[in-house]
Amino acid sequence: MKITHLPTTARVTSELVPDVQLAHGRAVWVLTAMGFSTGATPITFNHYIKSLRVLGVPFSRSEMGTGVGKPVRYSFNHLMELCLALTLRVYGALPDPVLLGLIEYRQDLYKLYRRAYIEYTTDLGAPVVVKASHRASFEMSGVYLDLRFRFGGGRALEFGPPRVISPFEALRIYSRLDTPGRAHLPFNLSDLAIAMVEYAEQASSVRIRSR
Repeated sequence: MKITHLPTTARVTSELVPDVQLAHGRAVWVLTAMGFSTGATPITFNHYIKSLRVLGVPFSRSEMGTGVGKPVRYSFNHLMELCLALTLRVYGALPDPVLLGLIEYRQDLYKLYRRAYIEYTTDLGAPVVVKASHRASFEMSGVYLDLRFRFGGGRALEFGPPRVISPFEALRIYSRLDTPGRAHLPFNLSDLAIAMVEYAEQASSVRIRSR
């Protein structure tokens, strides 16, 4: 895969992953700026993010074991996992199968986050033009995430394994009628990754109140 252009000016690691390292308060600011805290007070939302940490999202036990006085830092992958968890809430709560799936498929998802960021308009994310008679055409681009998340009878039935697909494949899934119980259609993972990185770049200059 030849990399010709990245979607933001953020500094990247040797693996071309945005070099994001945010303290907790700035990470919460990013998530709030992205709209994930809508309907919750700042204190409530901050508490919810901390409660996810206790459940294993977005840090593994080994990552949390940094000792007193050494607070964790939120990387690109950590923030993407939180964005995904907050996106997948059902009635304000994260279903157990989703929580377990995010942890089980964590390393696979890390690779998908990276691919979504890099291939936002190339390779899998290359633009497709949709045309119809007597309608204005439109363009779709970016890497889409299909979590294979199904919901029925008031509970989550299935989660994963996750995969990334092209805009064309996402459009094909949208057009199908034989998908009962699908709780979450594929969504543009590239757009999510780019928005998060752009807010993370702004977070360093924001004054954060300790909570």
